[in-house]
Amino acid sequence: MVLVRVRDRAQVTLPARVRRSLGIEEGDYLQVGVEAGRIVMVPQAFLDKLPEVELSAEGERMLQEGLDDMAAGRVRRHKDLESLLSELHRGVGQD
Repeated sequence: MVLVRVRDRAQVTLPARVRRSLGIEEGDYLQVGVEAGRIVMVPQAFLDKLPEVELSAEGERMLQEGLDDMAAGRVRRHKDLESLLSELHRGVGQD
């Protein structure tokens, strides 16, 4: 860990080696929160503008089905990608 100092207007400088290790550059955004009494900063990526996409009729149907599932609360949270993939693989062929 590296010691940093809180400056005027609560500004903190992230050490260069920390920025480099996470690929953080000037203008990037960080999500800041408190977890278990610690300050946590997580780099965030934003798209300025999403490209336009034209879905097939089947794609539109699938999108609407997903939106309906979300609205009805038929969703699950996963702690990580591995648990999501594991659930998806278990569900293959089950309809």
